[in-house]
Amino acid sequence: MSGSINSSMFDVAIPHRNWQCALADAFAVLSCASPGEVVCITGPSRAGKSLLIHRLIQMLFGESHFDESGLLPAVVVEAVNAGPHGGFSTKAFTQRLLESVKHPLFSMKGHDLEDLIAMQKMDRSTEATLRVALEHALIARQTKYLFIDEAQHVRYASKDAQASFAVMDSWKCLAQTTGLVLVLVGAYPILDIVKNSPHLLGRNHQVHFPRYHANREDIVAFGQLLQKYSEFLSLDESLTSLNDVAELMYEGSLGCIGLLKAWLKRTDAVASYHNVPVSEELLRSKRLTDMDLREISAEIRNGEKWLERTSLLERTGGVRQALAAGDGRIDSNNKNKGRPFQKNPTRQKSGNRTEVLPDV
Repeated sequence: MSGSINSSMFDVAIPHRNWQCALADAFAVLSCASPGEVVCITGPSRAGKSLLIHRLIQMLFGESHFDESGLLPAVVVEAVNAGPHGGFSTKAFTQRLLESVKHPLFSMKGHDLEDLIAMQKMDRSTEATLRVALEHALIARQTKYLFIDEAQHVRYASKDAQASFAVMDSWKCLAQTTGLVLVLVGAYPILDIVKNSPHLLGRNHQVHFPRYHANREDIVAFGQLLQKYSEFLSLDESLTSLNDVAELMYEGSLGCIGLLKAWLKRTDAVASYHNVPVSEELLRSKRLTDMDLREISAEIRNGEKWLERTSLLERTGGVRQALAAGDGRIDSNNKNKGRPFQKNPTRQKSGNRTEVLPDV
């Protein structure tokens, strides 16, 4: 019976190649980041980015003991749509930040009266007042890293097209004012906001948590993961492992581990309820619809395109046939003679000059 394997096993992060590469890359970037800088960790939805945050904090600081020290070297807050009509409210987000940083006056303590007083103070305070209180709290807690998870939700800040960019710039200013490293974590739509934010364009570090692509190296790694997940399932006798339907599994997940785990979890839950093994037919029935997959695929491809780093030589067809001998000098055989944007003077051959026409 498939139900003998707890479906919560699919919520456990299984170390795999893309996870390990993203973790190592993010740790290296964060370790070298200076106060005021911005790091953007992005990838497909449900790829495990939130779990990556907590693993990074453990690697950077180990176990923290706030009750003993009163310090919060890393603060994590989720950007949720808590404003009217499902919009993103900057004031509500600032209040969530004050909660995360455990502000003594503007956070809940679990006591009814004290919580009521704190809520009244937050409601009556202006957003500017809350912002100043937040800045002082971050400095007092000696916060080094501020992780904003699901940061792509800032695109719902307002109907104003520039609102999300303004929020991003405000977060950048917060990092500079308090001397911390701002870490934006979210799905690919966050890239559209970052690239249009004046304070972030060209001033942020990108860490990509990618999916598995349809090339030989990635397919091998994807197959190893399928083999691991096969151990969590009670498979039909027609399947020795999920690798027997590897093409189906890849097409139905687009190579995204988050989509794969959610799919397997749905399938295992149904199989457990009906007391049947997991078959290819059941897997097909619980796959996302073609329309859903097309929409997700379009979002992923747009994000991957934005993150492309095409070689300068490929884009220009060779920078004057590349730098000579690797010493940083331009090849002397290809020097650009003459002044820029001016035609080089040429000497006309004898007898080939324009004759002056006689007066009529």
